[in-house]
This record gives sequence, structure tokens and C-alpha cells, in this order.
Amino acid sequence: MAARHSPFLRFERRREQSGGAGWLPLDLGGHEVIGRLHLQLRPGPEAAGEGRHALDRLEGSLDPGQLSELRLLVTELLTNSVRHGVDDRGRIELDVEIFANAVRAVVTDTGPGFEPDPDPAPHPDRPGGWGLCLVNSLADRWGVKRDGNTAVWFEMDRPGFAHAG
Repeated sequence: MAARHSPFLRFERRREQSGGAGWLPLDLGGHEVIGRLHLQLRPGPEAAGEGRHALDRLEGSLDPGQLSELRLLVTELLTNSVRHGVDDRGRIELDVEIFANAVRAVVTDTGPGFEPDPDPAPHPDRPGGWGLCLVNSLADRWGVKRDGNTAVWFEMDRPGFAHAG
């Protein structure tokens, strides 16, 4: 894991934490972006649904099961961004990139950020708190970048490609 003073934090699903300052494409010849989605969303209760439905454009580009997982994780991160990251004057951005070997999603907001637990757990005393638990469980890699904005990102390896690391 990166040092606490770094704006980057990165977690591997298999508990192999690395100190990288971001994502490097897997060296499998699949570096070119073959699909991309960028949205700017207004914060509010409709942001998560708008982001989830925007992913309909990616049907046919991803395995249906992986697209379902992508929808779930994007919905959770957008919900977290609305609840914890921005006020009515802020903005939320969703970026999704499809590579031959991986899918990367980033939700960015203007909020102050947070210090993520490398092994998140739901709240024992109140409902909710499953967003980062699901990301940690379903994504192959995830992390948080804080640099004036807060970006929570995750990556899922595409079926048929082995993780090179």
C-alpha cells in the first residue's frame, strides 16, 4: 500500500497490496481502449440510476455477467459519492474504459475524500456500508486518489485474460 501522505491508495482483491501510484495496463497486448464512456452527473438521488442506465451503451462489448457486476459497482460508487462526496453545487463524473484485457471505472467527485479501509466491512450498527465491500469483493483492483477531488476507481479483468501480476 502507498504511504499515507500519497494521494493514491491501491488495493488488490487477493490482498496483494502494491505501492503503485495508479494503474498500469496488463502487458498482454490489450492496451488500446476499445470502448469508453464519460458522464458528468448532477448530485442527487437520480445520479446512480442515470449512471447505471448509461452503461446500457456497453451491451455487447462485455460479457453479460461482467456488465451486471459493472452496473452494480458503478451504482454503489455513485451512491457513495452522492451521500458522502458532494453537495448540491458539486459535480460527479463517471469514466469507464474497456480494454481487451480489463475494464476500468472511475467515479470522481469534488468532496474532501476519505481514508479507505483496505478490507472494508458493512456498518454493524446501521444499514448500508456495502459499497466498498462489494468493490473489494468483485473488482480485481481498486483504490482511491485524492488530489483536490476524490476519485474511487476499480478494475475487473476481462474473461480470457490472465492477471500478469
